[in-house]
Amino acid sequence: MKRFLGTSLLLLLAGGAGWLLRDLVGFKSMKDVSGVQESPRVTAYRVGKDVFNPIREYIGHVESVEDATILPQVEGYVTRVAFKEGAAVKAGDVLFEIDPVRYAATEKLRRAEVAQAKAGIVQAEAELEKSERYLRRLKAVDGRGITQTEMDAAETGAAAARAALQSAKAGLSRAEANLALASIDVSRSKVVAPFAGRVGKALRHAGDWVSPSGGALARIVRTDPVRVAFTVPDREFSAWRETSLQQGGDMLAGKRLRLRLPDDSLYAEVGEWEFDDNEMDAATATMSLRIAFPNPNCSLVPNAYVRVLVDSADPTSGAVVPESAVEFAEDGWIAWVIGKDGTVERRIVDCSDAYGGRVLVRKGLAEGERIVWRGIHKMARGMKPVVVEESKR
Repeated sequence: MKRFLGTSLLLLLAGGAGWLLRDLVGFKSMKDVSGVQESPRVTAYRVGKDVFNPIREYIGHVESVEDATILPQVEGYVTRVAFKEGAAVKAGDVLFEIDPVRYAATEKLRRAEVAQAKAGIVQAEAELEKSERYLRRLKAVDGRGITQTEMDAAETGAAAARAALQSAKAGLSRAEANLALASIDVSRSKVVAPFAGRVGKALRHAGDWVSPSGGALARIVRTDPVRVAFTVPDREFSAWRETSLQQGGDMLAGKRLRLRLPDDSLYAEVGEWEFDDNEMDAATATMSLRIAFPNPNCSLVPNAYVRVLVDSADPTSGAVVPESAVEFAEDGWIAWVIGKDGTVERRIVDCSDAYGGRVLVRKGLAEGERIVWRGIHKMARGMKPVVVEESKR
């Protein structure tokens, strides 16, 4: 019995030692235990030339280039609203008509005053001609036949006639100015659109009494073109400013400016940079820029929000690889290049920022080379990985 217990104890100790050895060296084949490691299995990527055009996206706010609040410039009763609410109008189109009767009567009166002033000029000219003719006759006769008093009276009469003519001409100018003002009031009884655009709701209607201090009649906004305002961080603005100084002052030179509408569709027209604000927002350290877009179909509505897409108008082509095919190490970005003999080479590369899961390798890789893509974390110098799959975009 003792012998049986001893044998059982030895077997248990041997089994425990075996499991301990398994934990220390791992559960491997005899070949692994002998020090020969299996080659890691990886997916390779063959480098090819491709277009790399990252898109920067910003929240944009649609603004009208021009907008105006329509106010009456004369007072009176509205006799007609001449537009359809929400319709497109042209510059000079009549929007409202204000009762013109009083202004037309005033204009008629001012015309009569002008006619009267003209008649006064004719009369003053006749009086002047008479006075000067009399003065000339006196001067032509023998001085012994007239007295000095008569000569003085004739000269005074001629001077008075000349003054009367000047006064009559001034009266005509005053009458003509009053007529012009009356005509302006008549014309202002028809309220017209100052520019082409879309007019909104009518705020006054036929029968309403309106005056210049009595509030707005309507609002009109220019709809073609429109502006889209968006903000960029200070660092980005500084980089764009530096580029603009090198390319003639256009803040967004070389960039393509597009819009994504709220329904995720792309707007058909391409924008142009107009201007940027003259100061940075102190609270957010951002600068507001404005770009203009044609808007022939009024698809862009002022005060709507859109997404501004900024990318290169002439995008770069080069070695574009998956973002996961490069990794950052102490000495920079590296890629593992698979040589012709299957051995990997650790190579330092110059990469752009990632976009869409890809990076542009500006320096360090050549077209046609193979690099490790999936399995890059398993690599070490001198390894010969087993390529189980090769991919190229």
